[in-house]
Amino acid sequence: MKIRGVLFDLDGTLIDTVDLIIKAFEHSFAVCLNKKMPHAELVKYFGLPLRSAMRNYVNENQVEELCAVYREFNLKHHDELIKPFAGVKETLAELQQRGIKMAVVTSKKVPMAKRGLQCMELENYIETVIGCDICQYHKPHPEPMAKALAALNLKADECLCIGDSPFDLQSGQAAGCYGTAAVRYTSFDWQQMLGEGNPDYILEEMPDLIKIIDDLNNKH
Repeated sequence: MKIRGVLFDLDGTLIDTVDLIIKAFEHSFAVCLNKKMPHAELVKYFGLPLRSAMRNYVNENQVEELCAVYREFNLKHHDELIKPFAGVKETLAELQQRGIKMAVVTSKKVPMAKRGLQCMELENYIETVIGCDICQYHKPHPEPMAKALAALNLKADECLCIGDSPFDLQSGQAAGCYGTAAVRYTSFDWQQMLGEGNPDYILEEMPDLIKIIDDLNNKH
């Protein structure tokens, strides 16, 4: 079997957290800066750790306050605002049946990532969660993906990396993954996704992943 593992991003890939993230950003800017940010500006840095994202909007002495207000809102409204993506749970169940190991590699901290997986009843399919709180470097750096590979005890060329941002795919590529796939339902600008992420595959919906893996494994 050629492909033995999949490294998934979480937000915007396995779980629809767009409403939650947008509302948390909007709330933070309204409370701290009395400012309304355009939607396009808010989605531009999806996929980066929160502090890194905030640094693109404000100077350093405002970052901590913005992050604190964001996290308070996120914690309070997390469970009510996140939603499932169609076909994700079924796809993970199918891959698990085929013996594919799965990890989540996220720019969130591990406890919140695990909470999201539990809310969507996905935690039993995921063998390890790598978050920004256990990495020195973050996506697009290869370290988070490399940590996931080590936890799954798999080689990079045995794994696919799936994400909704260029940072996800760049991290997977830098770690040496066999291939990367972009989800078509991303909030990112699609041309930016293609240009900067350079995916090997495109998933119109998550179940497309099963056919891709089957086709790759049947070739070997």
